[in-house]
Amino acid sequence: MQQKKSLGQVFLKVDWPVQRMVERLQDLGVKRAIEIGPGGGVLTKALVEAGIRTTAVEKDPRFAEKLQGYAEEIGRTAFGHLSVVQADFLSFDIDSWLAAEEGAAAIVGNIPYHISSPIVLRTLGYLSQLEAVLVMTQLEFAKRVAARPGTKDFGSLTVYSQLRAEVGIEFEVERDCFQPVPKVDSAVLLLQRKSPMLSAEILAGVERVTRHAFTQRRKKLRNSISPFLFGKDESQCPIDLERRADVLSPEEFTVLAAWLLA
Repeated sequence: MQQKKSLGQVFLKVDWPVQRMVERLQDLGVKRAIEIGPGGGVLTKALVEAGIRTTAVEKDPRFAEKLQGYAEEIGRTAFGHLSVVQADFLSFDIDSWLAAEEGAAAIVGNIPYHISSPIVLRTLGYLSQLEAVLVMTQLEFAKRVAARPGTKDFGSLTVYSQLRAEVGIEFEVERDCFQPVPKVDSAVLLLQRKSPMLSAEILAGVERVTRHAFTQRRKKLRNSISPFLFGKDESQCPIDLERRADVLSPEEFTVLAAWLLA
């Protein structure tokens, strides 16, 4: 079946990345999963064969129909469980899915490169109810989410993600493992709940400050966040304002935002 460029469809032609993803989910005790954009179903089948109850959310009606046929086949046996939903994951009702049954849950998938940010950002809000979010993304994107302060990949997306999640790159996947062959390599990104979790109010404040700081990432904080400094005694700031945004840790941004917005 031909891929649709408009949906960013790139499919694995080897099994080892899928097997490693499933093994990681098993290590975490995952019993049920939402799969984002299963396409031809390589990961879907591995999930089902591992005994993970899977809800495949597929936007392309051609692949949804094909997966439905597979679901009906395994439904006639005692082996595995698969339900197929033709929908865009960004509008899929995750809350209802989580409430429908019990069991350690995860969100997993080989996600389209061009919508990696909105997909990952949406899943972050559900980490408190999930064992993990395990997704294959463009390597460059994974590096941005997992970046350390002082590196070129570190930015507002990094801070946003790492204040909500424990982040790690599980392994990299070379471009030749896909069909059609993309122009970039991929990586599997693992997101897990962070403890303790910050309140929504604190997170919103940190994000306001962070967005300002990274609009001029090469400038000193004193300049990049100047709107927040009005009326403040800079000598009392807990963070050195001579530093730049790209060298502060997510935790330091939290400290800075708390002082600025107090």
